[in-house]
Amino acid sequence: MTLGEWIPAATERLTQAGVTSSRLEAQLLAAHVLLVDRTYVLTHPEVELNELAAEGLLQRRESQEPLAYILGHREFFGRRFRVTPSVLIPRQETELLIETALELMVPVKRVLDIGTGSGCIATTLKLERPDWDVWAVDISGAALQVARENAETLGAEITFRHSDLFSGLAGERFDLIVSNPPYIGVEEELPVEVRSFEPGTALFAENRGLRIYELISEVYRDYLTPGGSMVLEIGQTQGEAVAGLFGGEVLKDLSGNDRVVVGRV
Repeated sequence: MTLGEWIPAATERLTQAGVTSSRLEAQLLAAHVLLVDRTYVLTHPEVELNELAAEGLLQRRESQEPLAYILGHREFFGRRFRVTPSVLIPRQETELLIETALELMVPVKRVLDIGTGSGCIATTLKLERPDWDVWAVDISGAALQVARENAETLGAEITFRHSDLFSGLAGERFDLIVSNPPYIGVEEELPVEVRSFEPGTALFAENRGLRIYELISEVYRDYLTPGGSMVLEIGQTQGEAVAGLFGGEVLKDLSGNDRVVVGRV
């Protein structure tokens, strides 16, 4: 079957499965099978496609498995990051956290990323500010392995530690602490492709999604230098609660939703 034949058929199946950007995703799946980019798929409809390989990927997406896990990567802040089911898939909303951290009007030398996952935050900050000494921690050893691979692939020198929040950081202090922690309440409704496939430890927290912020707020001052800053991603209903924990200000994303809290010591 040629690309010109397979793409429309796959698009229809993905549409029936409830995939919103069905044609785009069909093209990306085909490109993945052929090990080419999407432009090649668009301009070479006559090329034959390995139907067996393509069918396997198509069935995975029909079952609601996230496209990023099927392709094995996701773009973030203009760079490609490897992702596996061990890590949360990077999202565009998190780029506001990056932009906020980069625009802080205070001196920064040492940075800590709590719950680094794929390493997209820590790696991006290091590449954007090569003079920063960036550390990253995660409770998941599998996630840390993915983060290390991404940092190495993209040429970012980062200190990684296996740590449950601050447990492995005794005696360390940082000018800036950033985090996109689990902030979804366990009772909240989520799409199947999120709830059933992405790691629950990176998604859910007790007390309506606030528990990890509460734990951080109890001790973070012991790990910040005087005048240091916190930049935290939050859920769209959590601005007031999280800002109250850290005495910070709430920043909204492009959709007008609460997205980031900035706190200072």
